[in-house]
Amino acid sequence: MAEEVRETSPVAPLLAPALVEAPVEGAPPATLWTRLHFFWFVLVGIFSTLIIAPCQVLTHRFHPTAANFKKWARRWAGIILKACGWRVVCEDRARLPEGQPCIFVANHQCALDILVLSYALPYPFGFVAKAELERVPVLGWAMRHSASLSIDRNNPRRSLESLQLAGERIRQGHPVLLFPEGTRGYRKELRPFKKGAFLLAVEAGVPLVPVVIFDSYRRLDERRMVSRPGTIRVVIGEPVPTAGLRRRHLTTLMETVQARMQALLREAGNSA
Repeated sequence: MAEEVRETSPVAPLLAPALVEAPVEGAPPATLWTRLHFFWFVLVGIFSTLIIAPCQVLTHRFHPTAANFKKWARRWAGIILKACGWRVVCEDRARLPEGQPCIFVANHQCALDILVLSYALPYPFGFVAKAELERVPVLGWAMRHSASLSIDRNNPRRSLESLQLAGERIRQGHPVLLFPEGTRGYRKELRPFKKGAFLLAVEAGVPLVPVVIFDSYRRLDERRMVSRPGTIRVVIGEPVPTAGLRRRHLTTLMETVQARMQALLREAGNSA
């Protein structure tokens, strides 16, 4: 049971340990300029977090909703993106009705994705993150007082409780976002998916909405401490229904969503 909970936990680490791999083609080169840009990004990120986090925590006491979290997360991300010369272009093909309960699933190329999604997605949502993030100064404090959820993968009982709580919130109209790859890929290709997001969608009976981020790995590689300005594109795909599905359908559901995301990535690459 413990192993099952760990395997299916819908956690997409926001600050997971970096993968030790050589940079792929198109990633920022290691130059004096890209190093300076990266350190500017870090400084602006610290400044923005120190300013926005207290506002998010204070307003959450009176408006504990995903909409309130999204409002402040967008402002936080907007400061950093604009200061660093990152432009985000978003195409919304989902056209979700207001209050639609759902689970967003996005590819994860680098740490920049958190900012891009916070800024670009036109729908309220909370992140699902690993519990270790709550120990990060200021950021963890803000996350504990927000619409986001944390999962303790090292504690099966608490992980299962968090899954149940997430399902209840989603059904009540509080969408969440997960990274089904489970870690950052630092490349345009998708990594194999974990089961967590799909199990949660089936249990909650809500649609999965694929989101594709294109080119963020070309703008930032936090492992190598390099970054550069540029445009990042986001496409929100059409929802994939899960009504009537059971756990035995997980593999087919995962393959369907992954195929749609791969198609969106190819399409974005061909139009570049």
